[in-house]
Amino acid sequence: MKNKFDIGDIVTLKSHPLAYQEDGEIDAYVNQIPPFMCVKEIHIEKKKQIFSSEMPSAKIADNIKYLCVYFNQHRMIFEEGYVYQDTIVLLSDVTFHNEQKELKEGHKKLVEETLDYKNSSYEFGKRIFFKTYKLEKRKKFRSAGQDSNSTTKTILTHTSPAFILNGFKLNNQKSIYNAKNGELQRKCSEELFKVLWYNAFQEKFSEEYLPKEFFTDDKRIYKPLKKIDSISKRRGIDQKKD
Repeated sequence: MKNKFDIGDIVTLKSHPLAYQEDGEIDAYVNQIPPFMCVKEIHIEKKKQIFSSEMPSAKIADNIKYLCVYFNQHRMIFEEGYVYQDTIVLLSDVTFHNEQKELKEGHKKLVEETLDYKNSSYEFGKRIFFKTYKLEKRKKFRSAGQDSNSTTKTILTHTSPAFILNGFKLNNQKSIYNAKNGELQRKCSEELFKVLWYNAFQEKFSEEYLPKEFFTDDKRIYKPLKKIDSISKRRGIDQKKD
């Protein structure tokens, strides 16, 4: 069995409204929306019990699990947890939606834009962003008590701040391969960035080492899609004039 996801991939639980609701519009209690997460580690366990001993047809586990990380905006820290491969979906399988055609196209572009982000290079003191930053900011929630044609509102959940690069190290946690057949057993990031941010919950600065694949310095992540599009069009016009 092969892993479907890689280090740094953005995933979420299959229970996320944007992963299963027909039109992609969020109609759920805001505090019950699972976060978008980045894959930190991949674990493949061949000898694990997959099916129940009490009911052989009942699957209770998976050979492949992932250690995933998200930002807890209430505690202002990164949280992590293991999830099985069959319980999560890639960002590319998520649908952003809005009733207005122009914004609907913008939401589609947001997924494409996010998947196009390059990993940040290391530079001490540089501002960078967790790759889920814009996704969490752009989610739309249906107004409570309204029908399907109601307006939507944006509510920030799992939104991370900007981070400052202030450290680098090689990962002591190494990838592991089977000595006999060379098959992957555990995959980890090779390089870690130490990031600094202000923790408003604890009223202090926080730091943590995390995979470099989690972060981007792409300017598009903190600019509106419309603004980016207008800038690109303007540049095209200026180039034609030249």
